[in-house]
Amino acid sequence: MNHDNQTDCNNPTSSMPPRKTLAEKMAILQIQKQRLAQKAAALNREARKERDGQLIAWGIMVEARYRNATPEQRDAIISTTHKFLKDRNLSRALEGFSRLDAEKSNLEAE
Repeated sequence: MNHDNQTDCNNPTSSMPPRKTLAEKMAILQIQKQRLAQKAAALNREARKERDGQLIAWGIMVEARYRNATPEQRDAIISTTHKFLKDRNLSRALEGFSRLDAEKSNLEAE
């Protein structure tokens, strides 16, 4: 029996796969990182989709509340809006209230 023959069926190292080089290990690690990033992005998309749905529902609720409010209650809603929102979100909310006021005026004029 030749002890230098690694293809010998009695040789314990013949069944072991060859060791990976550092470059191969780094490539595998890079692929794993990409897959992990893709999974994280998918989870973030799902979370954002859920949050967007919640925000839309809240917006619908505020719109319904504003439509059915008295003038004094509308002023209170706008005051509260100024307390809690700023910058772009504030201007968007105020534009929404203006749109609702214009819709109400148009309905009353008809």
